[in-house]
Amino acid sequence: NDVGNAVGPLAAILATPAEGPVALAPAVPPTAMLCGAGAFVVGILTLGERTISTVGSKITTLTPHRSFATQTGAAVAVLSSSACGLPVSTSHCLVGAVVGVSLAEKLCGVPNTGLDLTVLSKIVVGWVVTIPLAAAVAAAAFVLLSWLTCPHRPYNEGGEILHNATAG
Repeated sequence: NDVGNAVGPLAAILATPAEGPVALAPAVPPTAMLCGAGAFVVGILTLGERTISTVGSKITTLTPHRSFATQTGAAVAVLSSSACGLPVSTSHCLVGAVVGVSLAEKLCGVPNTGLDLTVLSKIVVGWVVTIPLAAAVAAAAFVLLSWLTCPHRPYNEGGEILHNATAG
């Protein structure tokens, strides 16, 4: 799901110069899929160990039973969300499942079940910060690229770029 969330916009970017305004569902070229898969692999190879360590032992200690329940909960959340057309993050679902398992154990009176609220609060702050940060970076990139490529902003009333407009 994470690769799809990244490859979709890339496919739209690749389709725009050739086709003009992008259809609701642009065709995804194989090169976009390869780029997305390659970036996913690089991410796992470079940061995967930290992520696995944080989710597997820093939020709470996962035993085999807890891990199975966590993976099941995360898988159901991701598949259900995907079936509903919601672009969810598997990492967010996994962290939610870890928290859910820990809370369920606490409610059932299982001893030695604790959440490291310091680690969990850092994760939540990261989630809260990423949306406005991504919006700010995207807005800055759009303004910069618009200024570099279309200084006279040839748009029609609907906000679509007029591809055949002549500047000035």
